Formats: sequence, C-alpha cells, structure tokens
Amino acid sequence: MLGPINFLTRHLINVLVFSTAATLTFVNFTGITTMLALPLGAAAYFISNKVTYAIQKTTQSKKVGLSKSEYNLIEAQLKQARSHIQALNQQYVRVRSVRSFKQINEMSKLAKRIINIVQTNPHKFYAVEDFFYAHLPSAVQLSDKYTLLTKEQVPGTEVHLALEDTRRTLKELQITMESDLKSALSSDIENLKIELDFAKLSNEKRKDRLKIGGE
Repeated sequence: MLGPINFLTRHLINVLVFSTAATLTFVNFTGITTMLALPLGAAAYFISNKVTYAIQKTTQSKKVGLSKSEYNLIEAQLKQARSHIQALNQQYVRVRSVRSFKQINEMSKLAKRIINIVQTNPHKFYAVEDFFYAHLPSAVQLSDKYTLLTKEQVPGTEVHLALEDTRRTLKELQITMESDLKSALSSDIENLKIELDFAKLSNEKRKDRLKIGGE
C-alpha cells in the first residue's frame, strides 16, 4: 500500500547506500579486496531496501491507524486481488461472444475500483472483506470455467445447461460486486450528505441574517 513516492524515496536511499559502500571499499582497500566493491555494494543495497521498506511500512501503518498485522493482511489481500484481476483479464482473448466480453470487462472494472478505494483507505477493507475472500476469486474461477466450456464447443443438453448456469451465476456475481462497490463508497456518500446538509443549513442561516440586516 506504499505509494510511488515511498518507492522512489526508498530506492534513492538504496542507491546512495550502494554507491557509498562500493566507493569506501574501493578507496580503502587494495588488491583483490577491491573486486568485492560491487558485491558489497549490492549487498548493502539489498539490506538497505529491506530495512527502509520495513520502516516505511511501520510508519504508514501508524499513519492510517492500523496495527502491523492488519496492515500486512490488507497488503497481502490487495496483492492477491491484483493477481486475480490479471487472471480475469486473460479471459478476454478466450471468450467467444460480445456479451461475455462485456461482462468480464465490467467485473474487472468493478474489481479495480474497489481495490483502488481500499488502497487509498485501507480501513475500507473491512467493509468489503467478502469481495476479497469470496466474490473476486469466484468470478475468476467461474469465468475460467465458462470460457473453457465455450471453447470446447461440446454438443449436448448437459453442457448447454452448465453454460447457462455459469452465465447466470456470473451475472449474479457482477451484481454482488456492484454491491461491494457501494459498500466501499457508503461512508463517503454518508459524509457527503452530512457536508451538503451542513452547507444548506449554513446557507439558510446566511440568508436569514441578510434578511434581518435588510430590514
């Protein structure tokens, strides 16, 4: 859940550590020891990256009000969800109908929006846990099953019924994921309503004062 600024900062520090370690080794030692300058610099880079990353994660978890274990859990779930989206997107080239393409595309867009929301506000994870643990994985598994069945083109009533059942379940999952998105946005919508109500009340009070002043 660390952003690009954290990434750039971390690797800038790592490059400085690498350069310093390699330069000091080269300048202060002679002979065969100088051949270790680059390996020692690389080792310093690796260690620096690990340490800096750990510090950044600890700082970020405190900043967003999460424990270290909560932060790691949400980070792991976001990583897993992104891999699920990649698997879902791979179905694009396998589907054989525009309707199926649109459905997979819609589920992919919904999933990306939910992930971006949780990435920005990790606390939202707890409002959409089922999306990460069940809904998105099920969408990937079912879409894979569906595209496999359509690709085989095996005739028969049983296969046709299986396709229809899978298609119907995928549609239900899409609706469920839309509900997940609403859940992720619910607190923002509620806050917006409160702000709008406050703004209307303030505006009414201002109008009342202007009327009194005009009298």
